[in-house]
Amino acid sequence: MARGRKARLKRVIGTADDAREVPPTPETRARLRHDVVLRLHATGRLHAAHVAAALEIRTVTEAVGRGMFPTSGFGMGGGVPLQRRTGRDFLDRMTAAERLMWERRYLPWTRTLALQLAAALPPVRWLQLVHDIVVDNARMRDVERRYGLRHGAAADYLRQALEIYGR
Repeated sequence: MARGRKARLKRVIGTADDAREVPPTPETRARLRHDVVLRLHATGRLHAAHVAAALEIRTVTEAVGRGMFPTSGFGMGGGVPLQRRTGRDFLDRMTAAERLMWERRYLPWTRTLALQLAAALPPVRWLQLVHDIVVDNARMRDVERRYGLRHGAAADYLRQALEIYGR
């Protein structure tokens, strides 16, 4: 029996009736990593203001990343051509709140931290260290090992960077 293109797509994608949540297996659950920033807050090493700054950094980073890649035309309606993107596309695709966060806090903060070194051997930019922890959710021990920092130094750098962001 020959099936059309739309029928095959529906079968692959499924319908809303097929959507059901399946809990992760015990093996998958064991591999899941906890949020490093929230864990530092739970242990008292970060305050609520630090967590709010970290979440704002994540939001802005995701907004910029979202704007840097093309959108998919899949499921956008039949035969409607996608609009051509301008050079300032990632700004156009941000919400007003994301754009304000990016312009008023994130840009000045990145200018400050991008020029400062966190560790001398090898030279580690403070901004990269913070992004490894906040955005990439790298564990503190892994960051300290990667950059040759003493135990606890990554948390100190993170705390100071989030305080600078919160000003």
